[in-house]
Amino acid sequence: MKKNIFFKNTGRISLIAGLFATALLSSCMKDTSPGTINFGNSPALVGFQYYGFQATPITTPIHGTPQDSTGVEVTLSVASIALKTPVTVTLATDTTDAQAYVTANGGKVLPASDYSLVNNGKITIEPGQQIVKVWVKFQGQNINFSNNYVVGLKITNANGAIIASNLNVAILKLTLQSIYQGTYSIKGFILRVNGGVPDTKLGGNFNGYTQELSTIGANQVGFVVLWADGSDAGSVDGTSFTVDPATNAVTVSATGNATLTNAPGYNSRYDPATKTFYVSFVWNTPGTRASTDTLTYVGP
Repeated sequence: MKKNIFFKNTGRISLIAGLFATALLSSCMKDTSPGTINFGNSPALVGFQYYGFQATPITTPIHGTPQDSTGVEVTLSVASIALKTPVTVTLATDTTDAQAYVTANGGKVLPASDYSLVNNGKITIEPGQQIVKVWVKFQGQNINFSNNYVVGLKITNANGAIIASNLNVAILKLTLQSIYQGTYSIKGFILRVNGGVPDTKLGGNFNGYTQELSTIGANQVGFVVLWADGSDAGSVDGTSFTVDPATNAVTVSATGNATLTNAPGYNSRYDPATKTFYVSFVWNTPGTRASTDTLTYVGP
């Protein structure tokens, strides 16, 4: 049972990035029939595979600690019948077009200190290649999850090719995603006592459920409390896990129930090596509601 709530490295938080683009460069056609122009010796054209302000969503995890910046791919294309020599492309940040997008659509331009272009934005397209990937790295620890950010990139030079003027700008729209977000398998025990009598239907051991923990903040994900039969516990809306990235300690709380808190004496924590939450929490009248859960990451 899965309950819904809301590149790389094992302890990353998570960014959703949108690369604004819609058109793929087409290879030039060589036609030697009478009365046509031979484009066989035409220079190569280079540009972003996607362009413009039409969003194509890309999910980009962004971590909340300095050692775990994360990246997103940007794709370049070259249009040529047969590229005979390497083409060296240089990219640069483009705050002008990014600001134009923000003015028209809202959001904020991401500060330059919060990201960088891998290899200083230089990439080589070798003969035989038509599509190559460029990496943009983000410093997740600096990025405020409450803002909708935009990054602009521009091709400033293409040694050995002509820059396609309508494909020379890419806009990245970033939506942040916690590294703790994902689908988890759940096993554990839940206590439900009414009138001093334990409920053996809704309370007890459970195993085999799955649930998606969704992003609330850089280090906070939403969780749905389940009874032993898999139904929602209710009266505990807005339950979440907040991870201290320095110690991996987990605080359990609920916006819909102020009595929900960590169980005394239990070490609620997150294990980044196994991507597992170990949590125990109580709510309502002491001794009537409690749950101890183990949640293990199984996929996005």
